[in-house]
Amino acid sequence: MRPVLRVLLASLFSVGLLFASGPGPAQADTPDAANWPSPRFITYNVCGASCAIYNGSGTAWRDKLVGAMDNWNADLVMLQEMCYGQWVLLRDGLQNRTDGGQMYDSVWGAALPHADKCAKWGADTRYGLATFAKGSPGVINNGSRSVTMLDNRSGGEQRILLCARAAVGERTVRACNTHLSFKGDEPEAQAAQVARVTRGFADQGDPVVLAGDFNMLPKDARMAPLYNHGGGTGVFQEVDENDKSEFTGSDCPQSGDRCRSGEATVERASGCSPHASPEGKIDYIFLSYYWFKTVRGDAAACTPGMSDHHLLRGAAAWEN
Repeated sequence: MRPVLRVLLASLFSVGLLFASGPGPAQADTPDAANWPSPRFITYNVCGASCAIYNGSGTAWRDKLVGAMDNWNADLVMLQEMCYGQWVLLRDGLQNRTDGGQMYDSVWGAALPHADKCAKWGADTRYGLATFAKGSPGVINNGSRSVTMLDNRSGGEQRILLCARAAVGERTVRACNTHLSFKGDEPEAQAAQVARVTRGFADQGDPVVLAGDFNMLPKDARMAPLYNHGGGTGVFQEVDENDKSEFTGSDCPQSGDRCRSGEATVERASGCSPHASPEGKIDYIFLSYYWFKTVRGDAAACTPGMSDHHLLRGAAAWEN
């Protein structure tokens, strides 16, 4: 938990105001987050099936999330546990804005052909992932869209990796979105698959942005194929890896510049995630290390009724 003074200062800046209400302090790493670099990113497990609709209104939910995107000036937004009707509501609102706000293009991928609890969002009850990129329709190259089916030895939900090329400013990135299992050996196998596919994109010369709910803590050995430090064998840095207030353990000294760490995105104490296991940081925004620098990350305060996860936002500068 941040010192009281820092929380009060943070509330003066938009980084602490992305969601207007919450039971706890707005978790802001620094009060100068409004001056963090760009491009900017958001990942959020929106709990579309399991959680009730925010304030009982789909438009209230949409407007709350759009406000968060606008306030952060997000270039890419990765959403997990999203019902198809939820995506359509958000997609149509962002493609056809009449309030003068920023438009977003989007791409969808289904992990389940049907989820009973998605019926509250409409007749089409598919359930999966959605990625949004700032700009008018066409900013995402739908011809580059790929869906990788991840290890599914338990026979439950078909976890996927959804990727597509998207324009971010004057550059094109490979935006990848995923939600890994928590069951048995699946997380390890799925993380390795995701690492292989995204490394392939990076080897082709694409700047890669990989985000989502990984259901594992940063120091978990199964996350090693993703990180390019801390014993990892991957190609990624993570946006919240340099917050020294989260450095713990002998492998994460205060004298270091970065660590496999970060603020919690699920936690029981705030009432946000009553059934969280594991509890801590399980949502990530990974950036291929040779394309991005000056990474910054921050977990927003939990907003009652929106989700059982914290929204995670990130920022970085281009390496060259």
